[in-house]
Amino acid sequence: MDYYKKGEEKFGFVSSRLYSFGSSRSMQKFYFFIAKDIGKEKPKSILDIGAGPGDLALKLSKIKNAKVYCVDPSPSMMKVAENKFIKNKAKNIEYKLGSSRYIPIKDKFDIIVTTISFHHWKEKENSIRYILKRLNENGKFVIYEFCYDKLNTLQKLSIGKHSLSIKQAKSYKFKGYTKKIDIINKIIKVSFTKDS
Repeated sequence: MDYYKKGEEKFGFVSSRLYSFGSSRSMQKFYFFIAKDIGKEKPKSILDIGAGPGDLALKLSKIKNAKVYCVDPSPSMMKVAENKFIKNKAKNIEYKLGSSRYIPIKDKFDIIVTTISFHHWKEKENSIRYILKRLNENGKFVIYEFCYDKLNTLQKLSIGKHSLSIKQAKSYKFKGYTKKIDIINKIIKVSFTKDS
């Protein structure tokens, strides 16, 4: 089964390994920050959508009493990640093929997170609606992306397509959920929490 929508960037055998090589060197501080940020919520169940080569999942797995689930449409990314989990003796991570439109896990989650993946999604609003239904009662969905508004001219040329603007973030509104937008350096964090 192909979990990609037409036009979404696909990661195969070579591109998955190249991405993993780059992210394991350039993104570690970012992943530490996210794991610390999510850890403040004291979640028992975390879903990482667009989990890629598993670097964030490894950091999330250090959160006390948390079970981490990963979903990604790329079999090659899953293989890279599973090798990392074995190498790091991670026991509380489960990885499945899926997407922002198809989560092949029956459970609901305390936290659902996506990191530098949201820009790939073709049907963003439909995906968010679907994801919000998979949250526990006090659950939270959090998007971390590069903030287009905070990138310099060169960065906009190189990673502008891999970013989210404040205007775009403000446009997503869903009844029954409170949205919060935070800017941290060049990162935009958009979180949706169920209204009580």
